[in-house]
Amino acid sequence: MPAAVALLLSLIGQFVPAVAANEGLISSIITALTQLIPLVQQEVSDILPEVKNIIAALKDSSTTLTADQLAQLQALDAQVDAAFEAAATNAQAEDAAANPPAG
Repeated sequence: MPAAVALLLSLIGQFVPAVAANEGLISSIITALTQLIPLVQQEVSDILPEVKNIIAALKDSSTTLTADQLAQLQALDAQVDAAFEAAATNAQAEDAAANPPAG
């Protein structure tokens, strides 16, 4: 699954410059990213940076973003940041549990 999701995100990322002026396609990409976030959270360290890159590319390359699309992208960006922080916290807890302090 992670390889397939990574491939899909890579393809979406490649399409961003080509669809920057197409409001409908931008909405479709936002919808796809929204649906992928729960899957991506499981593979956070490998895939979330790609999602962040797509979000940034959409925000930076499009002059046709609607206010709603911009708000959706900002919400997605915050959701990705939260997922990354949660994964980092979980990883630290797992590391601490696996390596208890000598005492």
